[in-house]
Amino acid sequence: MSTIDAFRELQDALTAVEAQADAADDDRSAHALATVLADSTALARVDPGLLLAELLADPRGWPDQSWENYFGNACITVVQTETIRVDVLYWLQNASTLHKHVSSGAFLALSGRRVHLEYDFSALDALGDGVTSATLAATSRTMMRAASVVPILPALVHELYWIEKPSVTVAVRRAPAAGGPAHRPHEFIGPGTGYLPAAFHRTSNVQRWIDGLGMLRRASRPLYWRTLEQAMAVVDPIHLIHVLDELSDNPPDEVSALLERAAAARSDDSLARLAPTVPEFRRRKIFSRVFAPSTDAQLLAALLWAGAEGGELAAFLKDEGITDPDRFVRDHGESLSARDPRTAPYVEHARRSLR
Repeated sequence: MSTIDAFRELQDALTAVEAQADAADDDRSAHALATVLADSTALARVDPGLLLAELLADPRGWPDQSWENYFGNACITVVQTETIRVDVLYWLQNASTLHKHVSSGAFLALSGRRVHLEYDFSALDALGDGVTSATLAATSRTMMRAASVVPILPALVHELYWIEKPSVTVAVRRAPAAGGPAHRPHEFIGPGTGYLPAAFHRTSNVQRWIDGLGMLRRASRPLYWRTLEQAMAVVDPIHLIHVLDELSDNPPDEVSALLERAAAARSDDSLARLAPTVPEFRRRKIFSRVFAPSTDAQLLAALLWAGAEGGELAAFLKDEGITDPDRFVRDHGESLSARDPRTAPYVEHARRSLR
């Protein structure tokens, strides 16, 4: 049996489930698809490397693949019917963004561990077009190992950190219901902001503005800072949240001073309400970019990215077979800090939380 035959078997099982599904019952459908993934003995035997090689050896049979679903390194659609799509995704980056799904389905960790965080985002308060303020609360932090399956519901707000490289995922997605809401893949950032990424705006204005700021930063830092301060006093919240993301790469003291001056110059409280996102953007960026010299150090990076501390951090580590969490954090924290000194305060905070 060729590797791809496992997906022919999977397609038959998924099609049978879909034939009995209620198109309006996303919750039941997602759990039914998740059960099919979890019960697939053929998938359990798939070697991800051989699968990729087989798919790449003859792309003539690939279904047409939309640019709307271009993510992963690579992402290849292996099953496409009128009602479902199955993708195999290879992940080389550390982390996803914190994002929301709009259609139901399920995903399976084919290989590689990943930390999976789910959230509730409620009590919406619009700050302007494309930006909302709410309560963002983590509802679960779990370690997904090979063969772990999670249902995808339209309200799912989640993020992942892949530890081994590459990690491989099999994802099943149902086609959005006819006449349903347009696909608007919002992203989120703590302590409580949701926003539409620039790539999905109706115009390219915000992306062009960000690109221009990037060019100005490279050309003249003083001119960049002066221009940014002027702009932040007048632009709308969707511009603000994107530039706060960019600002998180700069020294914290410089950013704090700029935010204070810009907030005082504004005629509303949008910047004051959005400014607390900067530390969250900073933490995620630091740990999304660090590539540690060992899998254990990358595991620690994943847990620090996830904000695990105290008893939760110790429990995660003990579940991975680490008998001395404090020593583990100390030793591998030194490795992370050598790669990127910006990780050091997070490592020290984690060690203090264990005491």
